[in-house]
Amino acid sequence: MRRWLDRWFEHEIMNGDGRCPVYLHRWTLLTFGPYSVYLHHFVGDDWSFDLHDHPKRFISIGLWGSYVEETPTRDRPGFLDHTIYRAPWVRTFPATHIHRIRLTGPFNDRRPCWTLVIVLRAVRAWGFWHDGEWIPWREYVDSDTATEMKSCR
Repeated sequence: MRRWLDRWFEHEIMNGDGRCPVYLHRWTLLTFGPYSVYLHHFVGDDWSFDLHDHPKRFISIGLWGSYVEETPTRDRPGFLDHTIYRAPWVRTFPATHIHRIRLTGPFNDRRPCWTLVIVLRAVRAWGFWHDGEWIPWREYVDSDTATEMKSCR
């Protein structure tokens, strides 16, 4: 299926700017003005242990598989909530939603997950959260902190 997708749609890989193996394949299915529709194939955990936000509101539709979303705990700073989402689902997020995605299953047997993602217009810059401080994504990726916080070892 991936060969067919690669033939017809723009394909990007996400790997923490080369720090980790590929954790996400993304195909651009449709772009119209500031809006886009992507097909995501998660094959690993987000590359950084630090949480991140996004520049755009988005809608996630779970097609197959599951993942764990880590989010800040509201009443206990420094702690994370862990919620498992199993397809099918439809979820929407503001650009300011802070999270990190991990696949489910034992570390050496993580199951991939497929989602359809609809992104709306950009409303802000995006970045990573390290020690309670928001860092713009490019500054973060270009920093030693990004290497120290990479989730792959």
